[in-house]
Amino acid sequence: MDPREEIRARISLKELVGRYVELKPAGRGRYKGLCPFHKEKTPSFYVDEEKGLFYCFGCKAGGDVFTFLERIERLSFAEALERLAAEAGVELPERPREKKDKDLYQINALALSFFRRELGEKARRYLEGRGIKPTYVEAFQLGYAPPGWDRLTQYLAKEGVPLEKAVAAGVLAEKEGRIYDRFRDRLVVPILDASGRVVAFSGRTLDPEGQPKYLNSPESPIFKKRELLFGLPQAREAIREKKRAIVVEGLFDVIALHQMGYREAVAVLGSAFTPEQALLLKRLGVVDLYLAFDADEAGRKATLAGLDLDVVRSFHVRAALLPEGLDPGDLLLREDGRRLFEEALENALSEVAFRFEEAARGVDLRTPEGKRRVLEALLPRLLDAEPFDPVAEALKALIIEKLGLLPEALEELIARRRRKKGRTELTTADVAGASPRKSADRVLLLELDVVALLLSLPPESLRYWARFVEEQVDPPEKSFLAEFFALAQEALFDPRRIRQRLMEREEGGILFERLLLAAPPEPGELERTLNKALARLREGYFRARLAELKARLAEGVSAELLREIQELQQRIEAERRRYRAEL
Repeated sequence: MDPREEIRARISLKELVGRYVELKPAGRGRYKGLCPFHKEKTPSFYVDEEKGLFYCFGCKAGGDVFTFLERIERLSFAEALERLAAEAGVELPERPREKKDKDLYQINALALSFFRRELGEKARRYLEGRGIKPTYVEAFQLGYAPPGWDRLTQYLAKEGVPLEKAVAAGVLAEKEGRIYDRFRDRLVVPILDASGRVVAFSGRTLDPEGQPKYLNSPESPIFKKRELLFGLPQAREAIREKKRAIVVEGLFDVIALHQMGYREAVAVLGSAFTPEQALLLKRLGVVDLYLAFDADEAGRKATLAGLDLDVVRSFHVRAALLPEGLDPGDLLLREDGRRLFEEALENALSEVAFRFEEAARGVDLRTPEGKRRVLEALLPRLLDAEPFDPVAEALKALIIEKLGLLPEALEELIARRRRKKGRTELTTADVAGASPRKSADRVLLLELDVVALLLSLPPESLRYWARFVEEQVDPPEKSFLAEFFALAQEALFDPRRIRQRLMEREEGGILFERLLLAAPPEPGELERTLNKALARLREGYFRARLAELKARLAEGVSAELLREIQELQQRIEAERRRYRAEL
């Protein structure tokens, strides 16, 4: 008989569903209740015991015992099959690969029994020194690997374990043909998979001078660290109940948090949170996800790496930061430990706030270079945003608020970057006014300053102030400013239409980035701000002309040429005095 059919015959669907749903009779062999897969006030969820099927007329969910367990527990089919087979007492056939894997699980289970038996006074003193109570020593099955090179090796050999398989499991090691114990004089923490099977170990040295401080099992066919979360079997029920998970970095951080009452804590098994680990939490129904990594540079980088995962967008993510130099494992030894961690959770930064804080850390937001650096750091999150992405929208709002940017200019920059697939970079010159090319381009940048200032105005003001500028300067015929005046007239002084046209020009990209990073002038300050910009622009025109005249001196000196040079120098000095007077 097919094992699946045998399981269906032995497992009562009504009994299984009844563990999660209050069922009432609804006819012969039929029962009804509120659907566990969507919110409803009137029961539309039915179980047919005779057919072994369930169905919801509301959300259309339906299936058999396997489907129900998969959905309610967020398991894969293989996990549901294995769990129901164990409950029904049905033995599943093993494929060759599964047989090999089973051998590795059994070897790790034997190694754990050895380590737990060896947990003596030395290891217990260490655990007491870290504030870990015996209850949690048992809950996390902590053990000890004794000194010596072959204590575990001899034990496994007596149990009939082929030593090469123990090497494959990672509990023994081999060098130059010699097999020996991988873990020696170390407190040993077993690492379990989602089904509660031992797949690996982490050993913490008890020697103050011992290196490395932590020694972990190598990856194996049953141990892929990016696919596992330490403490998940112990945290499963609390995570389901609270719909919340706290992700930390260290194994002892998890044990400490469980002891303090945060039973929903789990730990990554590498340097960062992975998509596979996030998926494990998603299957358990997590809504609120707290990343409580260390407050040092590595911890902050790990937090940002976790935030960049696509699957993390399924959660409400917050970054919980402890005071510098503390991690959750330290809190057991402090009287105010629980209070400190609770405050870290209460004051946890939203994803948006954390991203901005990290980008702005150590940066002077009053300078163009500071704004550029922050914007460069945050743009990737905006470029890969999905439509109606609430995090991206909140991040845009924060950028606009903190950097004093124009909303339309930010949107246009994002659109421009997407068209160029992120290949262009903002430069300090683009935002600070220095020439990005040669000194000959200084006039263009001064013109861009004036145009950016005009385009920051509402449409009803643009016409008046554009004419004000025309009266104050006389731009060369083919200059950018002259072309802007012609385009503004053609576009009926509509800023959006003007910007769209300028995007087609090479200078348009520089203009929009300057527009983006320049805050509009304060009310009542517009004329003064424009006068300063125009004084600099007129000086720029004069200097450009002066450079041309000085170049002609090589062809020959004339009284007329010297007189024009002298006049230009006087005009330049007059514009400089005018600019200083507007400061």
